Amino acid sequence: MTEGTGSRLQGRDDIVVEAPARILWQLISDSHELPNWGPPVKSVEVMTDAGDAEVLGTRRKVHAEFGRKSGYFLEHRVEHVDGRKITYLIDEEDFGLSRLLSRPGFSLELDPKSEQATRVIFSFFHDPRGFRGRMMNPLIKLQQRRNRLAALVSLKRRAEDIVRLQPEN
Repeated sequence: MTEGTGSRLQGRDDIVVEAPARILWQLISDSHELPNWGPPVKSVEVMTDAGDAEVLGTRRKVHAEFGRKSGYFLEHRVEHVDGRKITYLIDEEDFGLSRLLSRPGFSLELDPKSEQATRVIFSFFHDPRGFRGRMMNPLIKLQQRRNRLAALVSLKRRAEDIVRLQPEN
């Protein structure tokens, strides 16, 4: 079981980004940044007052597009370790995953390797729902892995672009 989620880890990937952890934390902890690096994400609505920071329990609606299918994920933050890790559970979605999975969610974790390099670990977890969910799970895990890898490469590109564009001190 993945701590705080009640479901099993189904896949994990990581990438080393040539950027300080503080830049990556800004990108992963601010939901409004997600469309800038999350390939399928079109927009995000954060369910807090405009000036409030996102914290444990924050809810958001992520509008995404996979292929020709547009839809949304309604998520809430179930883990928040400032500067290090966030975890979300997907409460509702209209892509049809809930017919096959229970308690789906994901986490992003930062592991600083130096002042200018950070390992980003992206994990996805869920439990297959019923016979059909168990039969489809290998394909779901494969698709999730493709999505994770695309997101990690895009996050790396975005963070390293930010570093490159910063003025020298």
